[in-house]
Amino acid sequence: MVPAGKTLAETVDQAIQGGVTMVQLREKSADTSDFIAVARTVQSITRKARVPLLINDRIDVALAIDADGVHIGQDDMPLIEARRLLGPHKIIGVSVQTCDKAEIAVRGGADYLGIGTCYSTNTKAVKVGPQGPAGIRAVWEHALQVSEPPCKVRAVTIGGVNQYNVAHVLNYACAFKTCLDGVAVVSAIMAAPDPRLAAQVLQQQISTARQTSGLQPKYGIDHVSQQVAAVFAQSKNGSTPLVQHITNSVVINDCANACLALGGSPIMAADVEEQTDLAPVVNALVINIGTLAANQIAGMREAMRQANLHQTPIILDPVAVGATTRRMQVVDEMIRDFGICVIKGNAGEVAALAGSAEMKMRGVDAVGTGFADPVAVVKQVALRHRCVVVMTGVVDYVSDGTNTFAVRNGHKLQSVITGSGCMVGTALGTFIHSVAQVAPVIGALTGILAINIAAEVAANRSDARGPGTFRAAFIDSMYNLTTEQFNAHMDFSIL
Repeated sequence: MVPAGKTLAETVDQAIQGGVTMVQLREKSADTSDFIAVARTVQSITRKARVPLLINDRIDVALAIDADGVHIGQDDMPLIEARRLLGPHKIIGVSVQTCDKAEIAVRGGADYLGIGTCYSTNTKAVKVGPQGPAGIRAVWEHALQVSEPPCKVRAVTIGGVNQYNVAHVLNYACAFKTCLDGVAVVSAIMAAPDPRLAAQVLQQQISTARQTSGLQPKYGIDHVSQQVAAVFAQSKNGSTPLVQHITNSVVINDCANACLALGGSPIMAADVEEQTDLAPVVNALVINIGTLAANQIAGMREAMRQANLHQTPIILDPVAVGATTRRMQVVDEMIRDFGICVIKGNAGEVAALAGSAEMKMRGVDAVGTGFADPVAVVKQVALRHRCVVVMTGVVDYVSDGTNTFAVRNGHKLQSVITGSGCMVGTALGTFIHSVAQVAPVIGALTGILAINIAAEVAANRSDARGPGTFRAAFIDSMYNLTTEQFNAHMDFSIL
C-alpha cells in the first residue's frame, strides 16, 4: 500500500509530522521474527515522537517489543486474557460492530472501541457490512450509556473514512453531545503521495467537526430577529456568494434569476470533471433531484464530496423523494455519504425521510391531511440527520433540532407556478453561506423569509394578475426587496 519509492518507516514518520496521534501496526502475513523487526523500526519513530504504538492482534509481538498496547478483533484473543498478559497500564482497543459487542468490551475494561466498518473498504475483509454513520452512532450511543463515569470509554470509527467524509462522519455519529474521539484510517494516509499533507488535511477536518458537532444553542426571539436582519443586509449589500446549482432542467433559468435577484451569483455546473476546480470558490451548493438522471448523479456526488472537503454548505432538495424507490435510494445514499447542511422539502418529502405515513407524494405534490404534529416531525428529521430541515407549506417550518420556527410569510400564487419550491432552495443557498459553520438555521430562516416576503410584495402589485405575471413580478420583488421591507414584513415565531 505504501507508494513506490517510500518505505513504511518514512511514511509513518511523515504521518506523525502531519498530526497522527496514535499508530497501529497490522501485519497478517509476515513471520513472527520479521514482524518484530518491522515493529521495532516503527517503534523507534513513534517513541521519538511520543506517539503510542499499538500492535494489531499479536499479543506476542506487543510483549516482545514492549509496545504501548494492542488492538484486538472479535476473533482474536479475549479481552480478559489480553489484559492479564499485558497488565493494567497498556492500551487495549477492541473492534466492535454491534451494541452487544460494544457493551461486552466496555464492561470488560477496553480502553477504546474501534466501531465499524463505517463505509466499504478494501483494506481488510469484514464479516459485517458497512454500517454508515447512523450505524456507528447507534453503537456509540449504547457504549456511552453503559460506560461508567468518570472513566468513560473512548471510541474511533474505521472503514472508508477519508478527508472528504471525516467531518460528516464525526458530526453524524455524535451522541449525547459527545463526539467520537477520532478516526482510524489506513489508505487515506498510507497510500497518499504525501502522507504528511494527508494527515494535516484529516486533522483540519477533524478539528472543524469538533467545533461544529453537537446540538445548537437555544436562541431567543430578539437574538434571532437581529441575526436574520443582519444576514439579509449582508447579502443585499454586496457579499455576492457564488451559489452552485445542480438542479432540474425545468427550473434552471428561474433559479439562476432568483439567485441574482437575491444578491448571489449562480453557476449551473453539473459535469463531474469540473467539480474539483470549482469547489474552492463555491460558497454554497444546491442539489435538486427534480429531473433525476443517471448521468447527473455522478456530478452531484462529486460536487458534494468536494463541498464537504471545503466545508461548503450543501442544500439538498429531495424532490419527489417519496414517489419512487429510486429517488429514495439516491437520497438515502447522499445523506449517508455526505454532510448535508439543509434539507428542504414539502410535507410529503419530509414524511418520506421521517418514515411517516401521514403524508404521501403524488409526483412532486404532497397529498394528505397534514401532520398531527409538524413540529415534532421536522425536529425528528433534523436530529436524525444532524442538519437543518426546512418544510414548506401554508406554514413553513425551519428546525435544527433545538430551534424550531414557524414562518407565516408567503402567498398562494407561489403554489401555482413551476419552480417556486426550487427557488426556495436557491434562497437558502444564497443566504446561508456566511453563517453555515456557526448558525445554519439562521441562514435558512433568512432565506425562506426573504423569498416569501418577496412573494407577498409581488402578489400585491397591480400588474400581477395571475401565475404568468406573478412570476415576473416575483423576480422583480426579490431584486427590489429592501432591508426596511424585510424587517417590517417578516412574520415568524419560535416554537
